[in-house]
Amino acid sequence: MMTRDDTKQILMVVQAAYPNFNPPDKTVMVDTWHRFLGDYTYDQVDAAVGTYIRSDTSGFAPDIGKVMEKLQVLFMKNSLNEMAAWGMVLRAIRNSVYHAEDEFDKLPAMVQKAVVSPGQLREWALAEDVDGTWMNVTQSNFMRTYRAIVAREKEMRKLSPEILKLVAGSEESLETAKNEPKKTLMTEKGMLTKECEEAFTPRVQRMLDRLKERLK
Repeated sequence: MMTRDDTKQILMVVQAAYPNFNPPDKTVMVDTWHRFLGDYTYDQVDAAVGTYIRSDTSGFAPDIGKVMEKLQVLFMKNSLNEMAAWGMVLRAIRNSVYHAEDEFDKLPAMVQKAVVSPGQLREWALAEDVDGTWMNVTQSNFMRTYRAIVAREKEMRKLSPEILKLVAGSEESLETAKNEPKKTLMTEKGMLTKECEEAFTPRVQRMLDRLKERLK
């Protein structure tokens, strides 16, 4: 990962390319750039800054966001576009009546997130109107979902490991909170059932005893 001295070196390059780049507090500038870009290697950040400088026509020095954009372009795996992703889903649908699990496993991770589950592939494969209105509606819904997932993934790639842990923890807490009412309901239902059994069993037993006495 890039050290603080590496960050100084990067900023010296930026200042050499843009003489007007003269932050009032260089210590704060170095600390800030290192905080947000320190998760990358020196070579990666140097390549991103160099790419910006070579292609820039604005005359303004890059800020951290501009450097992040170049890092995404240079070093992050490109996602499938919407049509390519839908094409993969469509091929999977055609073989998903009996092989939905296998077809789902073949899809890239982000496409899987948009599809949700093998069961969804099977449901689509069994649709009666596969080549009509169903196709247009399903394609539109899938592409909208996939587009949102890709956009979120791009934003997540910009986060530092520490922030990613916070996000993951928040999502886990949210999922737990969503499931908690179900657990509580089941627990309360179980307690109620037990209480009912405890309350009614002696009563029923007494009735049976009285019935036996009468029969005698």
